[in-house]
Amino acid sequence: MVNELVSKEHPRQRLIFFVAEDVDDEKRAAVKKMITDLAPQRKWVIGPPSFIDVVDDAISREGDEQDETLGGIHEIYSAYSPNDLPREVDLLHLAEVEQIVRAVQRLSLEQGIEFEFELDGRFVGAIENGDMDSTLQQGLLGEWHNHLA
Repeated sequence: MVNELVSKEHPRQRLIFFVAEDVDDEKRAAVKKMITDLAPQRKWVIGPPSFIDVVDDAISREGDEQDETLGGIHEIYSAYSPNDLPREVDLLHLAEVEQIVRAVQRLSLEQGIEFEFELDGRFVGAIENGDMDSTLQQGLLGEWHNHLA
């Protein structure tokens, strides 16, 4: 069992993927459905991605619009820890993230929604009209593959 390979105290990272444009009810419903549909598709190492819809009550700099974060969050074990992450677990996390990216690509293409990805608050790429930018494709996913090769 995978959870036996990793200590309960092993550090975790949070991958957040979110709509990088104005949010409306149609986008909210589409994103929520995508995340709900992902959950039963596999056995997730820590757990399936969770839906997030958070409104920052502060007034934005551009006017009276509220800042809203609509998307998902997925927790993975950190590969950058004093305790090495077992390769098997790292491979499973990579497969999970790739599955999430494919789902986001489909939704982005179907609905014309732009998404951004952050890992522990650091920008790691974007998807627009179903296309991954080089930061996501070569940076995050490409380097992850190279690390595991």
